[in-house]
Amino acid sequence: MHALHQEILAPSGVEFAARVNLTADEGLQSNLVVARSNLLRVFEVRDEKFYHIRTHRLHGIVTGLEGVKVVGSLEDGRDRLLVGFKDAKIALLEWSDALYDFTTVSIHTYERAPQCLDIKSSFRALLRVDPVSRCAALLLPQDALAILPFQQHEDLIQPAQGDQMDIDPESGGDRSGIPYFPSYILDLPQSVSPSIHNIIDFVFLPGFHNPTIAVLFNERPTWTGRLKEAKDTCGLVIFSMANTLSSWGGMSSTFTVITKITSLPYDAYALVPCTAGVAGLVILTPNSVVYVDQATKKLMLPVNGWATRVSDVAVVPSGSNPADQTRNLALEGSRATFVSETTLLLILADGDVYTVTLAMDGKTVSGLSISDEPLARTTIPSLAMSMATTSAVLSSQNALVEGDHLPCVFVGSTQGPSVLLRAGMIVDVENDVEMGDVNEALVQGTANGDDDIYDDEDIYGPSHTSAPDAQKEEARPRDEKKRKLKLQLLLADYLPSYGSINDMTFGLTRNGDKPTPILIAATSTSHHGGFTLFQKDLPVKVTKKRMHILGGTKGVWSFVLQKKSEKEKANGSANGGERDTKEIMMIISTDATPNPGFSRITIPPIISSRPSIANISNGDITSRIQGTSIGAGPFFGGMVVLQVMTGSIRVLESDGTERQVIKDVESSSSSTISAPRARIRACSISDPYVLILREDDTMGLFIGEASKGKLRRKDMSMLGGKTSKYLTGCFFTDHTGMLEKNLTSTNLRMDLGQRSTDGVNNQWLSLVRPQGILELWTLPKMTLAFSVGAPFATLENVLVDSGEGAASSVPVPAATAIKSSSTTSAPPSTAQPANNHQTSTQEQDVAMISVDAEQGHSGAAKEKPETTDPTIEAGVKGTVVIDQVLVAPLGETRPELHLFVLLRSGQLAIYQAIPTRVSPHPSSLIENGTDSTASRIAHLQIAFVKVLSKTFELQTSNIAGAGSGPGAGLGISSATGSGLTDQRKYNRMFIPFKTPTGTNTSSSTSSQQPDKQNTYSGVFFTGENPSWIISTDRGGVHMYPSGHAYVLAFTACPVNSSKDSRGEFLIYSDEGLTLLEWIPEFELNYPLPMRSIPRGRAYSSVVFDPSTSLVVAAAVLEASFASFDEDNNRLWAPDAPNISDPKIECSTLELISPDLWVSLDGYEFATNEVVNAVACVTLETASTETGSKEFIAVGTTINRGEDLAAKGATYIFEIVEVVADPTLAPCRWYKLRLRCKDDAKGPVTALCGLNGYLVSSMGQKIFVRAFDSDERLVGVAFMDVGVYVTSLRTIKNFLLIGDAVKSVSFVAFQEDPFKLVLLAKDIRHVCITTADFFFAGNEMAIFTHDEEGILRLYDYNPPDPESRDGRHLLIRSEFNSQAEYRTTALIARRTNPDTVIPQAKLLCGATNGSIATITPVEESAAKRLQLLQGQLTRNVQHVAGLNPRALRIVRNDYVSKPLSKGVLDANLLVHFENSSTTKQIEMTKQIGTEVAVVRQDWIALAGPW
Repeated sequence: MHALHQEILAPSGVEFAARVNLTADEGLQSNLVVARSNLLRVFEVRDEKFYHIRTHRLHGIVTGLEGVKVVGSLEDGRDRLLVGFKDAKIALLEWSDALYDFTTVSIHTYERAPQCLDIKSSFRALLRVDPVSRCAALLLPQDALAILPFQQHEDLIQPAQGDQMDIDPESGGDRSGIPYFPSYILDLPQSVSPSIHNIIDFVFLPGFHNPTIAVLFNERPTWTGRLKEAKDTCGLVIFSMANTLSSWGGMSSTFTVITKITSLPYDAYALVPCTAGVAGLVILTPNSVVYVDQATKKLMLPVNGWATRVSDVAVVPSGSNPADQTRNLALEGSRATFVSETTLLLILADGDVYTVTLAMDGKTVSGLSISDEPLARTTIPSLAMSMATTSAVLSSQNALVEGDHLPCVFVGSTQGPSVLLRAGMIVDVENDVEMGDVNEALVQGTANGDDDIYDDEDIYGPSHTSAPDAQKEEARPRDEKKRKLKLQLLLADYLPSYGSINDMTFGLTRNGDKPTPILIAATSTSHHGGFTLFQKDLPVKVTKKRMHILGGTKGVWSFVLQKKSEKEKANGSANGGERDTKEIMMIISTDATPNPGFSRITIPPIISSRPSIANISNGDITSRIQGTSIGAGPFFGGMVVLQVMTGSIRVLESDGTERQVIKDVESSSSSTISAPRARIRACSISDPYVLILREDDTMGLFIGEASKGKLRRKDMSMLGGKTSKYLTGCFFTDHTGMLEKNLTSTNLRMDLGQRSTDGVNNQWLSLVRPQGILELWTLPKMTLAFSVGAPFATLENVLVDSGEGAASSVPVPAATAIKSSSTTSAPPSTAQPANNHQTSTQEQDVAMISVDAEQGHSGAAKEKPETTDPTIEAGVKGTVVIDQVLVAPLGETRPELHLFVLLRSGQLAIYQAIPTRVSPHPSSLIENGTDSTASRIAHLQIAFVKVLSKTFELQTSNIAGAGSGPGAGLGISSATGSGLTDQRKYNRMFIPFKTPTGTNTSSSTSSQQPDKQNTYSGVFFTGENPSWIISTDRGGVHMYPSGHAYVLAFTACPVNSSKDSRGEFLIYSDEGLTLLEWIPEFELNYPLPMRSIPRGRAYSSVVFDPSTSLVVAAAVLEASFASFDEDNNRLWAPDAPNISDPKIECSTLELISPDLWVSLDGYEFATNEVVNAVACVTLETASTETGSKEFIAVGTTINRGEDLAAKGATYIFEIVEVVADPTLAPCRWYKLRLRCKDDAKGPVTALCGLNGYLVSSMGQKIFVRAFDSDERLVGVAFMDVGVYVTSLRTIKNFLLIGDAVKSVSFVAFQEDPFKLVLLAKDIRHVCITTADFFFAGNEMAIFTHDEEGILRLYDYNPPDPESRDGRHLLIRSEFNSQAEYRTTALIARRTNPDTVIPQAKLLCGATNGSIATITPVEESAAKRLQLLQGQLTRNVQHVAGLNPRALRIVRNDYVSKPLSKGVLDANLLVHFENSSTTKQIEMTKQIGTEVAVVRQDWIALAGPW
């Protein structure tokens, strides 16, 4: 049996980060690169805000990120990125402007070194870099370091801090093009000090002549039970390296031990190097902060009473501060970073931020002190680092305090949002305790008196070593000699994260009246804990359905007009003067029936001072017009309406009366005779321009004259004349000004017409020639500025200007030209505001759109033969398959221009426009079909970089039932004319939209992020795969399905933001014309729409009760633990105020309403009792007519200390409805009723239901019990199993048991007599975290996952001799998922609607926040995709030069070769979808198949559920 492993959600959070300078863009402060597991993300930091650039899913597990400067950094001023991986590899990456992405410089592997032959899963390969980039070090097993020296230039190293690496002059050879020297492995016990063992941490120290490393190690590990015999077992060694390039090409190194410090606290876990101005480093322990220097000086600052009891290190004198005697902090999991030479920010595991101050005596540290109260409260830290971006010091009145600058602090988190904190100093004014309006979940300021820092000529500077100037001190006023300052932290920005997934289940929600599945995940820990809701489709609120009165099967447009007041109509209005106008909303809709079409103009009624679309009636339709509308939009500053129909262009007043009509006819030589042109199939409207495209692919261009209020034709001679052919085209507005900034010209006097001086809101024209050439033209004077040919048609990753002149538009052969009328049909597009900051629609961009045309109406349309399979054309050389093209802004706070391309084969690509330094290179005449004599005086120095690729299955549909219903008006006459057949093709269109600006009042996000309303500039994709395309600042571009079977028309309804902030959309789908409302509560930073429900506590288990549609969850709390003897006397009690009881987890059971996410009821367990498992089980009962009922079963563990064995219990709860309080919501109220409690002699770790019985685990046994009389559990069968049961799954009468030691067992249950029968088991010892059944068709496999991230598929096959008569499960496939799955959900997968028995699809939640699916794959498709994986492994340049196959291979000493062919890797296969069509054809040709077949295989497997 074959399966596909696909990560639908990448790991969440930040585990590693590096601040680097990658791009030299204006306004850019720096770049931030973050990583978690295999996910690498790159951000820009502008104005202390994060903006997403790139995301990569690497084929390796990241264990370190560092920025380095090499010799090439002198030329481009940019850093390089060093990435360390779990399997002992280092990759050196550099940023490429041409690719707008990383390129791999080198990869250094040490996996074949003797130290790395058996790397344990718990090993951490730490990566560190010298402060001046002289070398890097990677920690290897067996106390070794891999040293990678870098070539350096003396200009890169400060003279006081280092010099150029010593190079042997006799070595010879030119290494100027290589940024590094040969690496080597340093065995620390052999080469440095024999006492170095069990390395805990190591860092490079700044300010030394040679690279200097401090290593923290534990020579003789101990634990709390042996502290009387061995304490202070950690040590520190500081040594320097001198590297020399030998004559034989290798590195010769000498090592000098500078300092060796022993007797450090046994529980030390981290090193923090001090700045270059303060020698030494800080060591973090759970109970203290220790300072050491190279003179072996040790100073310990205790933070609780345990520090002096577990360590003999000298304690810093406490002085007279009483808080030192009562301070009780726990530093486990804390992180620290210096914000100045003497101030250390200490961030505890619960998010509290304290300051540790180094007291200086000249150049030496004489003492340590810590603030009495927390400075702020922020996220749960996984790392803390200072960012080079500086923030000015603020006074209490937010005025600048000169001379004081502190870096920003980035706090990464794997369990919550990662925050960027703005550090600054505020002037301490008496009774001024305001810390700023900061969200408390991310960073919360509190006042304290111990963070006072006196600005007395010695604050954060080197001047503390010099005496103050007496004359200057005397000249200063007395009240300014000591300015009392306080450190302040404010939230600048954050990166969202939901943390680890503890458990998950499916529930039901409603989008309108349509039930929709929703994935409920219990995520994160501590105060970041709560629920995270995921949906497959973008959720929107259905305001009103089936608005038949408007129609709209062929298109709907809505916009705002400026209507003249009665006073202005009477007096007239002078041009350029102020107008007395009011805003009105207009909706134009069109249908195909009755022939030749029918259009309506509607003005919604005003209710509560706003237009109400939901209350439109027949009286609101101001005019009805015969004919089909192609497009509509406001014109002449929104004073009139421009309507394009199949044969004419109409200019209408705001009341619907005609001002001007231009019939689309072709005048002959005689002025009295005119010949009709082909019907108009598409248009683009952008005030004052109009573009029309006809069915014979000719184009018409018009321009409006505002002074006359009329429309006239525009000269198109520069485009190639009236007979030129075009596939598509559209106007667009550059709101960013980026195009104008990067527009260069060979003619200094180039005149482009009247354009804005700053380049913002300038209009452009994009055209696509029949040869597949994309051109960008300036307006109003049309000048070609950008063109690209073959790379555009094949969807290459980067599109740059070819430098050629305007392409000729001679008709191409019918076999290779795209069919515009008979093969594609798209509904009219919505007009969208051109200015993102305008609330009233003054200027609009309308995308090029197409409508159905009756075959035979145009002669040109008849000549084009229809291709039944559009994917066949993709394999024909020279075929152009471009269907739709649009240029529109995408983004949140900084929308950027994006290019949208759709091919007829179903491939969709989205490109982002970026500045580039690459000069255009004209291509040959043969390749692009361009006129070599054409001249180009303008060039756009930009590139379009692919940011998203998607493959759809495009098809036709038969929609029956013409009439007045929602499906009416969709049919056209058949080509043969033999009868009326309601057959049509779906309309595929890119339609821009923008959500309104407002305030987010949702409680679901108030504690996870700052209160704000996300305003998105996006694009809607219509057709049979309707989707929302949205880009966010922190998440990049994502594509979300709309949840409809098909969408024929779409428009965004404009609203006046001063009156209403709701975003409304009209959409014509399989449900008819529907009015939708935007839901701002969902975050769109992930591939799945997500909504966070913060609860302030973590949940270990969550289940959904289908009978009541309620959620039952087990919360994890913290309580103090005390041990008692048999007489109930405490064995030990705290004996000091800074000593506390140990903490232990306890649990409560909560009944939660998923509508409002409020707790309806709960059950509190004992303070030493924790919930292990919660399940919704169906048990036999006599209280219902059916004889069965659903109950909530709970298994717990009762902890009694280390001297007594743990016990457990099984609880059975019933959810009952009670009388609700009318003053509370919701209106129906439920409670938990305890029906049974059954004590057990051991922990109850797993539960499930089986044929009306309860199956539970207790220690090493499995019990099957019946629920007798709804009050007690009666055992009917049991079985001895492994050591600790972690998973129980059932299907019919079969039971699957996962164990923490004894792997997995396959068991059957029989009722006559009651008995559990062991069918088969795995004989190896594997720690199983979850196990489940996996089946498709007539095949079944057993899925397991262990704590090391290994996925296995077992086969139960008694006829196989290797199974020993079926007693052993046969392992068929092994796959390293590199993530620990703690929970799975089994869902049904149906490949077609007629499937009786569905396939099993598994949804797996991991501790790193990722969600993966395991999907069955047919054998024929699996063989093709397996061959394709080999091609992708060899033919694709993978980021960091990693080997995708090596990542997934599992070491198995029992087989001759890895069992890796049974599970496919979707992270590798997705590269095929992202490749250009040329590469796709090459790769499929190598494996003997076709592109269309592979695409079909991939589409069939895509989708989360």
